Amino acid sequence: MRPSLTTRLFRTVFAVSLATAILSIIAIEVFFEDMEDTILDLELAEEQAHFRQHIDRDDFQEWDTALLHAIFLGDGQPETRLPDYMKDRPTPYSAEIEVGDKTYLMLIAATDQPTGRLYLSQDITIMESKQLLLQLIVLGVLGAMALIGLMLSRLTARRLTRPLQQLTHQIQATAPASSMRRLSTDYQDAEFADIASAFNRFLDALEAFVDREKSFVKLASHELRTPLAVITGALDIIEKRATLSEADARTVSRIRRAATDMQADVNVLLRLARGNLDEEQRARLGLRQAIDDTIADLESTPGSSPGRLRLQAGDLDLTLLADPALLRMLIRNLLQNALKHTRGPVDIDVTADGLQIVDYGSGLPDRIIQRLSTPLHGKAGMQESSFGLLIVQLICERLGWTLDVAESGPDGTAMFISFGTSVLDRTPDTSRRMLHERT
Repeated sequence: MRPSLTTRLFRTVFAVSLATAILSIIAIEVFFEDMEDTILDLELAEEQAHFRQHIDRDDFQEWDTALLHAIFLGDGQPETRLPDYMKDRPTPYSAEIEVGDKTYLMLIAATDQPTGRLYLSQDITIMESKQLLLQLIVLGVLGAMALIGLMLSRLTARRLTRPLQQLTHQIQATAPASSMRRLSTDYQDAEFADIASAFNRFLDALEAFVDREKSFVKLASHELRTPLAVITGALDIIEKRATLSEADARTVSRIRRAATDMQADVNVLLRLARGNLDEEQRARLGLRQAIDDTIADLESTPGSSPGRLRLQAGDLDLTLLADPALLRMLIRNLLQNALKHTRGPVDIDVTADGLQIVDYGSGLPDRIIQRLSTPLHGKAGMQESSFGLLIVQLICERLGWTLDVAESGPDGTAMFISFGTSVLDRTPDTSRRMLHERT
């Protein structure tokens, strides 16, 4: 799951504030440590200069104050006279040492007159305890700063993303319709107002485009129906004259059937374009009869090669509840597509689940297979060369049928249409579909 922008902003702002707090605390700690060491070193250096002036013996001399212990040890004198923590130290020497529960800052330096070594040891136990207390306070301040940074980061992230979330919710609530609600442009930030305005302009252009498409559909409907009505009327006049021979009568009958089918196809295409297939006229249809009629129509067209469309023999037939025009258009486009992609025969088989069509061409391009496996959702994503399959896919999606490219390769293509709940009866009822074995 992708993190939200609010979460990312919160993490970023909190990380920056926490890093700033940590760096600030470290800087303060380093500053105080350096200042403390500098003060102690300067103080001990002054004490050392003071005691150098008060050395009046060349063997051993010792001074004690409340927090300072000073010893002069002349050359040749044994270190047994020194406290244990001062023994075996190099010269010069400066360090902080711990002796039991005490902490000392010790300084050892050589002297010239008289020659020897001057030991200075200052008790800084109280200062160290204060430093520990200061460190605890610093940690407490760091925790408080982290908590404040956490709350401020959350508030900042919410404040920054609130207008974006509002804009996102408005866009998500914009449902496709003939007239869509426009987004509010009342934002304090100019960028969000510009985005809302740009989206509103897009909706304006989209609605104008849809209106033009609707006008075109209405115009196409009128322009296509008019010549069909003229053809049908002319056929009525020719038939009333009763001067046709038997062959001419059959030809006129074919013209009338083609005109009727074309009128039905125009209505179906218009409904597909409008997306209102609720007006379809459903009836009980035999699948084999619909296939036979389509084969007869295709083989009667000029330039066709009769015998290439082979309906496999068998007693199995499906009774469908479907619009005759939609079913005829689906079968015709499937068969025309198969004929276009092969010079050989096309096998048609009625199975227990639907209709299988096998051609022996070079197979479908990968882009067409990918397009057929992706729902259209009203989008026409194919090129003109695959317009027949686009119509097939549209019909299948609108009627709840399944289009499946069962096999496609150099040896040909097998396509299967499953009619789902549109199947009313099987004669006889058999098992699941079987893919056609190629010969």
